[in-house]
Amino acid sequence: MAEPIEIVLNGERRRLDGVSPAMTLLDWLRGPARLTGTKEGCAEGDCGACTVLVDQMPVNACLALVGQMHGRAILTVEGLRGAHPVQRALAESDGTQCGFCTPGIVMSAVAFACGGEPPTPELIHDALAGNLCRCTGYRPIVEAVARCAQSAEPLPPTPTTSIDTTSRTFDGPTILHAPRSLPELLKLRADHPEAWLLAGGTDLGVKISHDREVPGRIIHVAGVPELNGLVVHPDRIEIGAATTYQRLLPILAQHVNPFAEMIRRLGSRQIRAMGTMGGNLGTASPIGDTPPVLLALGATLHLASVRGRRAVGIDDFFLGYRRTAMAADEIIVSIDIQLPAADEIFHVDKVSKRRDQDISAVLGAYRLRVVDGVVHGARLAYGGMAAIPARAPHAEAALIGAPWTEATVERAAAALAEDFKPLGDWRASAGYRLAVAGNLLRRLFLRSTGVAVELDAL
Repeated sequence: MAEPIEIVLNGERRRLDGVSPAMTLLDWLRGPARLTGTKEGCAEGDCGACTVLVDQMPVNACLALVGQMHGRAILTVEGLRGAHPVQRALAESDGTQCGFCTPGIVMSAVAFACGGEPPTPELIHDALAGNLCRCTGYRPIVEAVARCAQSAEPLPPTPTTSIDTTSRTFDGPTILHAPRSLPELLKLRADHPEAWLLAGGTDLGVKISHDREVPGRIIHVAGVPELNGLVVHPDRIEIGAATTYQRLLPILAQHVNPFAEMIRRLGSRQIRAMGTMGGNLGTASPIGDTPPVLLALGATLHLASVRGRRAVGIDDFFLGYRRTAMAADEIIVSIDIQLPAADEIFHVDKVSKRRDQDISAVLGAYRLRVVDGVVHGARLAYGGMAAIPARAPHAEAALIGAPWTEATVERAAAALAEDFKPLGDWRASAGYRLAVAGNLLRRLFLRSTGVAVELDAL
């Protein structure tokens, strides 16, 4: 007999019999559950109209699969049960118009108001960055959230301990395995190398929600403890491949803040609550945001299969467009990132058409060691410039051994044309990408020398 998916929905335990584990949470809410307050806008995790709270964190229901939700507590706008302070504030400040996007905005705002964060403009905008439709304008919505932030009662804890969350297999048109140990995961991967490996689903979920693909088999890795580690060492951080960006963010902010600032722009809180660094690496997208940073930091990836474990340097991981050094039966267990030393310059720049919730046209990450005004080491890495995230060896060579001066930086910027022949697409032309890559290197020099420029104008 097929094992049932069980959740806590708006405070009530629900058993989802006969539901495909690959159905999106949004489709289930609007269909069998008949909770139509949650809306579908983009089906790509961009607009936020489908925002619900999962274990009190905002999540895009269009990207989350029902099979991922086993044992978790879900709160929809209907579960607020009456006029929540956020709803009253939005109504009283004229923060709603047609109302289609409003339930998602309400849920993002409720998570913020009940989370205990100070209602600063920066944090409010961060909390709302994943809700793009604001036909009333930004001001009344921001004012409404500021009014009720920290005045709302905390969300009551919803116990889910009575739900069995041991290893499960859910049947349907798609079979979803949810292992709870590394040996079990490795055996499943060896037996089913064709299966989709699913961590947070912020990328693969688009294939199901938007493209309507129906995979035959999914292995959901997020419940494996070995993939959820997060350990800070004196010179490095060891990050489990399934550790979410939300959990990782405060650690990065403390130890390597330029990386943290990029993560805040990589995706909204809805995306950060589910997305993982292992997933960003596994999909091997040439415009993935974390790979160039990992290249600049000289990260090491720890891979495993039933045959054993091995370490692969990030420089050797990307082989071609969407191809990596992982064998068909391997998974990423963890990623080690080296922390920049005190005498090193490290920074990350993301250039996109929209500041929040947008794919990079170019992402640059830089780690330089400058001693007595001379460059002794350089790792320059870019995304969006080639078929894979890649370093810039000619530009690095132009820097190493040379004085850290404007003239040296100009030579390195010119050398980027030898490193990359970018493609043009609707996000950016080839010429624009090359010009931006050089300008970001110039920007790095201006930052390091303390020249007062408006760095955010680019």
